[in-house]
Amino acid sequence: MSIAVDAAKLAGQILREMLESASSWTKAPKDLVTEADLAAQAAIEKRILSEFPTHFFLGEENATPQESWDAVSKKEFCWVVDPLDGTVNYVHRLPNFAVSIALMYNNQCVLGVVFDPMANELFTAIQGNGAQLNGKPIHTSSVTRLEDAMVAVSFPPQVHRESIEIKQFIEVLLASQSVRRLGSAALNLCYVANGRLDAYWANSLKPWDVAAGAIIAQEASANLTGLGGNPFDPWSGEVLATSTLTLWQELQHTLEDISMQ
Repeated sequence: MSIAVDAAKLAGQILREMLESASSWTKAPKDLVTEADLAAQAAIEKRILSEFPTHFFLGEENATPQESWDAVSKKEFCWVVDPLDGTVNYVHRLPNFAVSIALMYNNQCVLGVVFDPMANELFTAIQGNGAQLNGKPIHTSSVTRLEDAMVAVSFPPQVHRESIEIKQFIEVLLASQSVRRLGSAALNLCYVANGRLDAYWANSLKPWDVAAGAIIAQEASANLTGLGGNPFDPWSGEVLATSTLTLWQELQHTLEDISMQ
């Protein structure tokens, strides 16, 4: 944990320093990368592998092709890293982005660190030891009804009018108290963990988006699964996290109804 926190703070310092100057470019339609992403990932990789040179490192900016993820998931120790989760926010200088670092052991996430360098908020969790924000224990909200819930969603970079995400968004918007699209999957999961959000769902994420935030949410007692109620799998792209089981049942039923149409 101390190495992961150190690496996250090093990366966070880089992100802050480069916020006004980092150039960006398009790596896919509506999908950006910046000089800061690359510099932050290099700092994280150097720090972690200097201590654990035999561990596998999967970072967003030099990611193993998706067809090879099955082999990656079989690594004994694998660090799964997003040096800048919320790149579009970063490019627009919107202060909702984070460094995300997870350690997987035999394909089970055992450690997560999410650092928001602008708010100086450090979310951490070790499997079986609860979740913390800046060293203090955190827990989900007690909201049980969708009509009382503030819910967040993530969309993939490219959506169209008939995308399942759009249909889900409309139904949840009508059924919930409010829906937010904040731009950082890692922070969304952390916000569920400490009660700022009551629920979060997404259909098309990458493992580096969710691995660290997922264990933080789980350790804060969130209900965390795939969209169909299947066990959460960071390689699947799906996530459904809620503050309580009753809320999970209602939101999952709403999402499932849309998927079956």
